[in-house]
Amino acid sequence: MQHLYISYPTEDYPLAHRLAGDLQAAGYAVFIDPVNEIGSMGWAAETRQAIRTCGAVIMILSLADRRRTGIRHEGVLTKRLGRPVVVLARSPGDLPRYLTLADAIVLDWSGEYDAALPALLDLLPPAAELLTEPVTAHPMHPASPARRRRRVELAVTLVALMALCLALGIVFGWIPV
Repeated sequence: MQHLYISYPTEDYPLAHRLAGDLQAAGYAVFIDPVNEIGSMGWAAETRQAIRTCGAVIMILSLADRRRTGIRHEGVLTKRLGRPVVVLARSPGDLPRYLTLADAIVLDWSGEYDAALPALLDLLPPAAELLTEPVTAHPMHPASPARRRRRVELAVTLVALMALCLALGIVFGWIPV
């Protein structure tokens, strides 16, 4: 079973939760991030997992506001995983750099909510389809061999430096034996 992931800025909390309720009433499973501190380790892990397993992402954005740290994190991951994105534009403006028109469908969401909701429902995959689709979690990519080798070299270098410091400390009497 796949779900819809709703990404929203804090000031759009009431809209996001109203939308989540309406999507659930239409038969969709919805993930909307709980009120955790944005940027915390728990929030980042939870949102990564939810985006990896979602069927589509709905991003509520005021395009005139350019700086949204948490939403940027979600947008970059969504793009990297190739998840479908629908941007609900609360104000006119350009898409953020991490999204392009090739990556996202933009809906004008600045007017009446009740008039815009049917347009969103028409764009989304059918609820029954998402509910029967298996979760396609994006696998974690193991570190490349070159990256693993650099990590091992760094660890060996650090151990050698610690041994050298210990030996110098003993020789010069800084560390009593």
